[in-house]
Amino acid sequence: MKRISFTLLILSLTVLSFSQNVSHVDAIKFDQLIKSGEGVILDVRTPREYTRGHIASSTLISIADREFVNKIQLLQKDKPIYIYCLTGSRSRTAANYMAKIGFTKVYNLQRGILDWQRNSLPVVQSTAPIASTSKIYTPQSFSQFINSNKLVLVDFHAQWCAPCKQMAPIIDQLSKDYSDKVKIEKIDVEANRAIAEANQIQSIPGFILYKNGQQVWLHKGMISHADLSQVLNQHLKKKQMNFSNCLSFVIDFD
Repeated sequence: MKRISFTLLILSLTVLSFSQNVSHVDAIKFDQLIKSGEGVILDVRTPREYTRGHIASSTLISIADREFVNKIQLLQKDKPIYIYCLTGSRSRTAANYMAKIGFTKVYNLQRGILDWQRNSLPVVQSTAPIASTSKIYTPQSFSQFINSNKLVLVDFHAQWCAPCKQMAPIIDQLSKDYSDKVKIEKIDVEANRAIAEANQIQSIPGFILYKNGQQVWLHKGMISHADLSQVLNQHLKKKQMNFSNCLSFVIDFD
């Protein structure tokens, strides 16, 4: 409780003049905004509260988490953020802080998930996000990994990131579709902060395509299977054309 109170106090002292940049809405309006299909639903309660019932597809970043400030920096600032807590108090503080640091579309559920439930809107019960078991790279091992004769697609994500979870089936399917052509790897940004910083990953999910160790494509946010396949096919075609040109040169030279 002391840690929660201290975190709220520090954030509150830094955001008093930014409340005008946040829209405080009721549960019905909040539900309508979510159904627009854009943005991130952000739950700032504790993991225990989250397991008891949360809004579907919400990302859990507890305001009591010492890494709260670092984690929210990984959300896209130009996308809508729909933020809630139990009664609207913690979410108000977090929303004002996010507006202060550059988030442009912040919507706070003003009476919290209690108002959501009073309006008979659905909640989901589940386990809290599990600790990351992702592989940890050193700068050297990562450099060795991306310096491959294949194209390398890296999915930068985090365990608590709901959009990342939504992308997981797409990435898994691509791994099967391109198993003999493209190396695809998921990298947890919390377990590999140095790698994420070195590659200037500022929001998640984030995708980088490497060719011979060099970045050739970057995408921030979610992307469809069709669009991502198109990118891979384009670069595979370029690679094949380059190989054909080299082969032609060798034949002509001989």
